[in-house]
Amino acid sequence: MTRDRTPETATEGDEHETPSVIMRSMLRSVVKVMTTSDAPDYEQPWQTEGPDGAVGSGVIVMTSRGPRVLTNAHVVENQVFVEVRRYGKSRKFEAEVEGIGHVCDLALLKVKDPGFAEGAPAFPVGELPTLGDRVSVLGFPVGGDRLSITEGIVSRIEMYPYAHSQRSLLAVQIDAAINSGNSGGPVVKDGVIVGIAFEALDDAENVGFMIGAPVVRHFLRDIENGVQDGFPDLGIVTQELESKAHRRSLGLSPKSHSGVLVTGVVHGGSAYGVIEKGDVLLMLDQKNIAADGSIRFRKGERIDLSYQVARHHVGEIVPVKVYRDGVVRGLEVPMKPPRFLVAEDSYDVKPTYYLYGGLLFVPLSRDLLMTWGSEWWQDAPSEIVSTYENEIRTASRSEVVVLQKVLADRVNQGYHDFEAVIIERVQGRKIRDLKELVRIVESSTDEFTRFESHDGDMIVLERASVEKRNSKILRRYGVPVDRSQNLQK
Repeated sequence: MTRDRTPETATEGDEHETPSVIMRSMLRSVVKVMTTSDAPDYEQPWQTEGPDGAVGSGVIVMTSRGPRVLTNAHVVENQVFVEVRRYGKSRKFEAEVEGIGHVCDLALLKVKDPGFAEGAPAFPVGELPTLGDRVSVLGFPVGGDRLSITEGIVSRIEMYPYAHSQRSLLAVQIDAAINSGNSGGPVVKDGVIVGIAFEALDDAENVGFMIGAPVVRHFLRDIENGVQDGFPDLGIVTQELESKAHRRSLGLSPKSHSGVLVTGVVHGGSAYGVIEKGDVLLMLDQKNIAADGSIRFRKGERIDLSYQVARHHVGEIVPVKVYRDGVVRGLEVPMKPPRFLVAEDSYDVKPTYYLYGGLLFVPLSRDLLMTWGSEWWQDAPSEIVSTYENEIRTASRSEVVVLQKVLADRVNQGYHDFEAVIIERVQGRKIRDLKELVRIVESSTDEFTRFESHDGDMIVLERASVEKRNSKILRRYGVPVDRSQNLQK
């Protein structure tokens, strides 16, 4: 799957043609977004990959602070300079990112020049369309410089993992053509926004996706309240209970077909201290949960229970019912942001790293996994992939520390081939996160510094030699400082 973001290759002149499918006045609010970005380099985390240019689409919407441009977060990810140009205009205006939600792949841009939005009516945000509805996709895809309009049918509505964050949120599949450059463009029906175009399948014909209108409204409300990523997560791992034998073993009726088994609770997450491992989750926010994990959506439709969680904002209270020890209990869960053991994709921030005696330590993240390429789940070490897929945050571990590689030097001879090794202990003490590794290393006065891997391998460095060689290693490999800024305190 690719996200539709394409390099800027040409400029656009004034446009005069107006398709009859939509009012010309509304077309004035469709915007081309041109971004210069500088992404971090997760293989050499002390540097960036260098500037790169890309193009997306956007639309003018109204907020309490005035007109703003709504687009995809991935259109402006890692941005250093952003310009926008309205349909029918030749002038480019500088824009700044006012709010961004990487979880929902949406961003709001502010243009300081008051002349930018003159004569451009803001698009209202409507409701979620229904299956079979005809919609129009507006934007500036690859293949030309002028505005493109494609039409299609709503063919599927479900919770779907967004490529930008891998979080499952409400998405709408349509058969209108969505190509590189369409990202961030409005999908409209009867003159209102029903979604924002953001993805297309590579290996399927005319299968595109838009972010549903409820997600758009959720994002806009979060930005109004000063929140960037306000989509909570329940913080549990569940198993379906469609097996009659399994249900009977738990004391449930084999005929009820309701409830899912809680097999894990994330430390510090929304459900932590409220829901317990072994509970059967029966009801969420007054919605009965089926044995397959679905809830009633609209008439004749069902959707994954995570939809009901994502409808809420961080800080709200959600009532639930669980079956525990033979009794149905009513509980209240405060909605919190997700607490992942392995960090989601990060944008607009610099990577975290710590270099000690040529050993490069980093936290395990999806960004690190993607250094193994587009098929990292096959090419990355199985131990790391398994940790990402199966383990959750606990009281004793909030982050997985990885020895990414060794910058070869005489002080670390014998370990030059070590790479992508999960580190569990330092000086014999189990570590919770990378910050704790740094604290233990720098507070120890032992003659030797010992690191122990998940598999039991030991790495031993002489502390005095490291102190002598560290600055030379940094100079040799062009590393400005031995740790990222967030570890310098």
